[in-house]
Amino acid sequence: MQNIKRETPKVYDAFRNLTSAIDESTSVDSKTKELILIGIFTADKALRGIDTHTRLALKHGASKEEIVAAIVYALPIVGIPSVTSALGKALEVIEEINQKTEK
Repeated sequence: MQNIKRETPKVYDAFRNLTSAIDESTSVDSKTKELILIGIFTADKALRGIDTHTRLALKHGASKEEIVAAIVYALPIVGIPSVTSALGKALEVIEEINQKTEK
């Protein structure tokens, strides 16, 4: 997103406005939204999105178990390779955050 923001700021602003409008028009809490997005990024094989939204899910109170579940629910639809990649990235992020918290 930083490249889009830097190279095409109007597009970035329009994207942010769209996501804000979606947030304002739904009653889904932030934690649930992040878990949904983790599932979507699992299906899309977008590891950067898994990284970002795992961090946000944890920030909004999601547990490791909830994040793992959001990824594993995609298994019957997207298959083992996508789930394995997403799960690996999410666990990496969780471990990184846990290590920082322990210091």
